[in-house]
Amino acid sequence: MVIALAEPRRLSPVQPRTMVEQAAEAIVAAAARGLFLPGDRLVEAEIARDLGISRVPVREALRLLESQGIVVSTPYKGMRLMQVTNAGVAALMRVRFALESLAVREALRQPGGAERFEGLEVAAMGYRQAAELGDPALIVLADGDFHAELCRVSGNAPLLALWQSLARQLAVIWGLAQQTRVPEAPEAEHGVLIAALAAGDEAKALAALEAHVGWNLTFDFEAVLEERRRPPAGL
Repeated sequence: MVIALAEPRRLSPVQPRTMVEQAAEAIVAAAARGLFLPGDRLVEAEIARDLGISRVPVREALRLLESQGIVVSTPYKGMRLMQVTNAGVAALMRVRFALESLAVREALRQPGGAERFEGLEVAAMGYRQAAELGDPALIVLADGDFHAELCRVSGNAPLLALWQSLARQLAVIWGLAQQTRVPEAPEAEHGVLIAALAAGDEAKALAALEAHVGWNLTFDFEAVLEERRRPPAGL
């Protein structure tokens, strides 16, 4: 009798999101809500206590965020949330606009009709629902989902990967503006962009995208950050 030996696994079984990834998401969400401001020190022990987990996954989460440019490690000063300056935002937005402009062009060259953009409709609805709830972190996440879907529908996997590598930096930036920018404006802009894509109008879609991204270039992030850091009156 010949007994067949089981072949060794070549790949590890798929696991649900790790605690490290969840901790990283929690830190970014806290930044979007204004609990951490750009330049704030991120204390590993305090974050672990607040999340109710050990320090090990928090330490790894901070290292992950450092690799993505969201956290900066300074000798003798520990980990700090990325700085946000108007010039830095402008530089990031130029890269983002280049990626998303390419996404628009390539999405319109994909086969099919307006049904290609149904995922964008769903993402826009998700943003609308987040705006109604009023949680800055959910609004930022939903806005990111919309733009990730725009890159996904392009059919260009490297483009999507590059956009996702910037997503958490964008979340920190967008979170800083949530207290002063009404969410209805992006909602309307999403609609204009989707309509242009569904109509196959590349020029109009690119113009809508440029207008949508343009607020980042006129918004004074440094002034908002200074205001947020100012102690409440009477203290």
